[in-house]
Amino acid sequence: MAFYDRIARQWHAHTGYDGGAFKRFALNDVLVEAIGMIRDRAILELGAGNGYFLPLALRRFSGQTPARLVITDQSSRQLDMAKKHCFVDGAEYAQLDVRNPFPFQAGSFDAIIATMLFNEVPRRGVAQAIAECRRVVQGQGQLLATVMHPDFVTSLEKRGELRGDRNHLTMPASAGLRLPVQRTPREFYERCLYESDFEFKAREIFSGKEVLIAKPGLRKVGNKPVALVFNCIARL
Repeated sequence: MAFYDRIARQWHAHTGYDGGAFKRFALNDVLVEAIGMIRDRAILELGAGNGYFLPLALRRFSGQTPARLVITDQSSRQLDMAKKHCFVDGAEYAQLDVRNPFPFQAGSFDAIIATMLFNEVPRRGVAQAIAECRRVVQGQGQLLATVMHPDFVTSLEKRGELRGDRNHLTMPASAGLRLPVQRTPREFYERCLYESDFEFKAREIFSGKEVLIAKPGLRKVGNKPVALVFNCIARL
């Protein structure tokens, strides 16, 4: 059973139709801006969770019609939440574990979105997933990957807020839930991207005032970034 199968209903009830406070107030606008456009693009979303993001992007890019939308998650129950609450007419929904080869032909997509996914995957799986992203993205296609910032994970560890053993860690989340997390250095993500022939720019995302009002626990982090966005373009 996938980790999120156990908490899919609670996670949707908490994060709703905008991904929760951090994504609503700090991250979603950054991602939409980085996508730039969806018209005539074939887009794959990995680790879509309850599927909130692509409906949001479609609203932001109203009037633009993508060529193809594929929404995936490892958790079948998360996909059920996506189809029930955030359904996108014409989209394809598929269960996919990014640690395994993707069931798509090479060059199938113009853009791939992976939000807060790779920070939950062990390093070998991250390397495999990024290599597969490069295989299935075409030409100078885009990978937009967001991870929990490694400095933020380190700060949680220093405060004793990580639980589990070396290979299976969880971190605290809102509503009393805990989410899987890995101690993956920024340099490892960057090396995987470079070795998979992606050029990239990285952007650190901090908690603003609205996030801290909604999630006061983040005040303990201090002035550390919470997320790291890699906006990547495949090298020819």
